Amino acid sequence: MADHTLTKEAACGSASWAAQHLGMSPRAFRDKRSALEAEGFPEPDPLLGRYLKADVRAWLEKRRRVSDSDKVTVGGERPSINLDAL
Repeated sequence: MADHTLTKEAACGSASWAAQHLGMSPRAFRDKRSALEAEGFPEPDPLLGRYLKADVRAWLEKRRRVSDSDKVTVGGERPSINLDAL
């Protein structure tokens, strides 16, 4: 039976999708699920029985250590250097 939640069109994902999205095997996800949930990982929606993909992505965004504003722009405008300060 195919897991239709693995498509990018699906708004909800199975445990297999959640594991894959986190870069884990389904077994590793199952083993670490309670620890993940203790850290705020979203539980499956009680009505749908699936993970809301947007909630999983939002949880990952909160865990990021580097924000988009901290990234160096490649090929864009270079930051100015005050040569007088050298």
